[in-house]
Amino acid sequence: MKTIVEDIKKQELRKIYLLSGSETYLVRHCVRMLKKAALGSDEEADMNFTSYNEQNFDFKAFYDTVSTVPFLAAYRVVLLEGCKIGDEIDTFVSMLDEMPQTTLIIMVEKSIDKKTKLYKAVAKHGYVCDLSELTGQNRIDFIVRELNKYGKGVTGSVAAYFAENVGGDLYNLMNEAHKVASYAGDRDHITKADIDEVCIMQTENRIFDLIGEIAAKRGERVMGICADLMYLKESPMRILRLLANEYLRLATLVELKNKGLSVASIAQETKTPDWLVKKRLNLISGMDSKMIRHAVELIGDTEQQIKSGDIDIQTGLEIMLADLSCV
Repeated sequence: MKTIVEDIKKQELRKIYLLSGSETYLVRHCVRMLKKAALGSDEEADMNFTSYNEQNFDFKAFYDTVSTVPFLAAYRVVLLEGCKIGDEIDTFVSMLDEMPQTTLIIMVEKSIDKKTKLYKAVAKHGYVCDLSELTGQNRIDFIVRELNKYGKGVTGSVAAYFAENVGGDLYNLMNEAHKVASYAGDRDHITKADIDEVCIMQTENRIFDLIGEIAAKRGERVMGICADLMYLKESPMRILRLLANEYLRLATLVELKNKGLSVASIAQETKTPDWLVKKRLNLISGMDSKMIRHAVELIGDTEQQIKSGDIDIQTGLEIMLADLSCV
């Protein structure tokens, strides 16, 4: 994204930009920035802007549009959202070679294979921008900026807590930031208590807390978190499966740690943000491999008993949690 910002500042737009990734907010933001940089906000802007999607895309019409000189403007902008080039890829590649400098193509794809002709052609003539979910410090910085918009300050530790515990994409983070800023009222600083009071916390984070309490053998708190999840309409079976998935991740982490891998190497191997690897490593510091294996086996046995009808779902979950908390 920084490259796009620099191109705009220098007024040196490339022929084509390919935006991919799961972070819809950033994708839409880059589309708006590029369109404004090329066309401005004059009345003629829409006359020089054409948008195609998967439903209305026709390669011949697109080709003709790309070849058309802009009307009273420096650029003609063509937006392709989820459009399949398919058998026309060779023609598309040749078109980029011959395309006038007055045309700017913005492509939006959910994902892109670096081995394809499309990727190589865009990399040659333009720029490929991966706009996947923000993680680590970038996510924290985004939250700080959002809260600052409402005149609210936040410490680094509280912003990090927000980033780790409030889930969803950037649109959701924006909504949650607005909620907590409104809740704070006239106060100029956001606290952890504010976040706990009004923000929707990721279920996965409550599962993480649950495992932490299990490891510490605090049975009463374990049941309290379980009750909270039930109150939030989480099904016992989903809680069971999330627990199984997290314990399996911890088992993998123990294995990689025992091999001597660094945090960065583990993060790369498991495709997990550094901060989350550190958080899990901190959790397993109070556990051993035997404890984790027992948890995985017990969860599997409980799920089997539930599926076979030998035990009620909620009762099975509660018995299993009580058993794990006593190990």
